[in-house]
Amino acid sequence: MTAVTDKDRSPSVDAADPEALPIDVEAISDVVTKALAITLSMPDRQEIDLTATQLRGALNLFVTEELGFDEDPVVRQMYRDAYRLTELNARPTAETPQFVAFEYTRELGRLTRRFVSLYRERHPEGTSDE
Repeated sequence: MTAVTDKDRSPSVDAADPEALPIDVEAISDVVTKALAITLSMPDRQEIDLTATQLRGALNLFVTEELGFDEDPVVRQMYRDAYRLTELNARPTAETPQFVAFEYTRELGRLTRRFVSLYRERHPEGTSDE
């Protein structure tokens, strides 16, 4: 199992502060890559939960951005999915089986990856990975 250190935590991903601009899509992309790289050699629950928390923070940043919600039904569905996944009653609890928490984290990662791509498309000059 991989231990999570302070260097694995990104303040821009952990803090869901919509006033912090620009969004650090590189850090968010790293968290997404980490979430989707998790294999069936299940990481410990603490790592799964930490990654889910970081991804929820990233989604909370993205849903505060103007990314075409009013014009594009696909984007509108992305926002709906983000709200569904970040609702308190949708989150795994301590009693949730580890595999269910793992799948939830991967779903968060897949959706966050789509938001990163959309954000880069809509804000090519404002991404931090240039």
